[in-house]
Amino acid sequence: MSKASAARPQASTRTNDASSTWTALLDAIEAGLDVFPPVVVDQLPADPGPLPPALQDRAVQLLHRMAEVETALDAARAEIARELTGLSAARTASAMTAAPNVPHFLDTRA
Repeated sequence: MSKASAARPQASTRTNDASSTWTALLDAIEAGLDVFPPVVVDQLPADPGPLPPALQDRAVQLLHRMAEVETALDAARAEIARELTGLSAARTASAMTAAPNVPHFLDTRA
């Protein structure tokens, strides 16, 4: 065995490393999607390599789940924006129609 071939990892080792890296990455994404609010994966591997064919179906399912979560979060954000807009308008209308601040007290000296 030459030094060059000893320094070069075997193809099966690279495939197993890529597969385990992708499996760990998909596990982290799935765990992040299972909690609420969803958690973004903080640290991605620098180069996980090509997606192994055995993990393609799982990756596609996770992409669909990510799209569903994104849609749900967008809907929640839009609802919060509508509520804040309504509250702001109500506060403005209330301030415009409110009576001036006049102190109210009972004079008991008489």
